[in-house]
Amino acid sequence: MYRPTYTRPRYLTPFGGNVIAGLRRLTVVTTAALLLGACGGPSLNATTLLKTTKTVLDSTASFHFVLTSANVTGSGAQLTGGNGDMKRPDSMSGVLQVSIFGLAVSVPVVSVGGSFAVKLPTGSGFTTANPSDYGFADPAKLIDPNNGLSSLLLKCQSPQVESDDRYNGEALHEIGCSLPGSAVAALLTSADPSKTVAATFGIDTGTSQLRRVVLTGPFISKTTDTTYTLVLTNYGENVSVTPPPAIG
Repeated sequence: MYRPTYTRPRYLTPFGGNVIAGLRRLTVVTTAALLLGACGGPSLNATTLLKTTKTVLDSTASFHFVLTSANVTGSGAQLTGGNGDMKRPDSMSGVLQVSIFGLAVSVPVVSVGGSFAVKLPTGSGFTTANPSDYGFADPAKLIDPNNGLSSLLLKCQSPQVESDDRYNGEALHEIGCSLPGSAVAALLTSADPSKTVAATFGIDTGTSQLRRVVLTGPFISKTTDTTYTLVLTNYGENVSVTPPPAIG
């Protein structure tokens, strides 16, 4: 008697082969796609982020700063740190740490409209002064949108996206680059403006606020690099800067 032969059908898939083999391949492809999605995401453009950060910084009316340093060596007056408040268009008040021939001194300072005054430990009040005598430029220039701190963001040479970091719980995008020494010297100081300065900008991932700036270069000595770290917080805080009688 004739008995028909039953052949199990083969269900082809877009991957070729039967259903089981297709599912296995689909699982592998899907898993790989998920892993790539988790590790990748939109690429970060360093130049675009720096431009956005400049816009954010220039639009804030004020901010608080803290300055620290490392490897400050040499003779004469040298800036080692400080803290204070900046207010637009051209005001600053705070306390700067200065080393004068190895003696650490805290110097209250006020700068308004280009007039700079200090209160020395030996004096009873503020006196007008030249900030270069203390190893730095007028700190109020930091808030100037054309020649201040934000202008450095657009002067970055070969900016590169570095590994993300954190500061006080905030996630930061880190952008590394080199800056013209002359541009940094106009804001801080430099023993050799012809040399470039290594810079790292830490930018808040959520707000694009410039949170941290690390600058390393020949600030004090032509042969030894010094590092200054500037942290900016309290964007838009209510700040009042009153000129003392010496510069009123």
